[in-house]
Amino acid sequence: MVDKKEKQEITDVEIRNSQHEDAAMKTLALFFAEELFPLFHIPGKVKRIAPTEIIHLELKKLYQDFNFEMEDDSWIHFEFQSTNEGVKGLKRFRTYEAFASYQHGVAVTTYVLFSGKIKNPITEYTEGINIYRICPIILQNTNADELLNNLESKMKNNVVLSKDEMVSLAMCSLMNGECSQKERFHRSFAILQTIQESSTFDKSKIEAVIYAMAEKFLSEIDLEEIKEDLKMWKIGKILMNEGKEEGERQTTQKIVWNMKDDFSVEQIAMATNLTMSEVSEILNDTSKSVQ
Repeated sequence: MVDKKEKQEITDVEIRNSQHEDAAMKTLALFFAEELFPLFHIPGKVKRIAPTEIIHLELKKLYQDFNFEMEDDSWIHFEFQSTNEGVKGLKRFRTYEAFASYQHGVAVTTYVLFSGKIKNPITEYTEGINIYRICPIILQNTNADELLNNLESKMKNNVVLSKDEMVSLAMCSLMNGECSQKERFHRSFAILQTIQESSTFDKSKIEAVIYAMAEKFLSEIDLEEIKEDLKMWKIGKILMNEGKEEGERQTTQKIVWNMKDDFSVEQIAMATNLTMSEVSEILNDTSKSVQ
């Protein structure tokens, strides 16, 4: 059984995860300003993060994803698209632009980050005498499967990842590729669990960015599974740290047995840095069951 101290630590992890969700979107906004503007060759320099809540005349609140005030006092507006809404989506973005421009007296340009699964999105439409267009951001020339395979291989060979590779990892949901969005986020977080903090990038920031992207692109059910993965990894880390302090194989066995009812052999192996065969051996050896 998990003792009182371990239960408290697990509760603390869950509280931190909730707080992490609120901070993740703020971190993603800062990440955009610092890393993605130059990556996507967006002209100008960000002066500050601008308001994203607009109240129109019927007193309805319209929530935009991100707004940035540029040095020339114009705004750049970011939106995420996980499904191809077509003209309907463009009309929504046009409404956001119109109200933001009217209320704040600014020129607004909208950039839309499309999920890698969206092929050939509609980026403009004509209505009356007006033509409305957005600036699409699609990483179709980069393959998420190849990126994840490459980074996983480097992790197995203890190769240190560069800052550019970490930025690419954070953006893999926008890339082309066959693996599902849920698999991309699962593998991305798994890679993060195996790397150490670096002087060239902030691991916690990358984690927050990937989590924020998951909130944008995953269904509620898939997002809950990712949350369980994160909880499992953090719990496993807490338990393994205790095991290292005690330095006994019996502690490792206890950890595995404490996790067996809630997690699969594969998940336990990932959380404890054991192989799947080692986990199976412990679980199959009933003589070493920890009371």
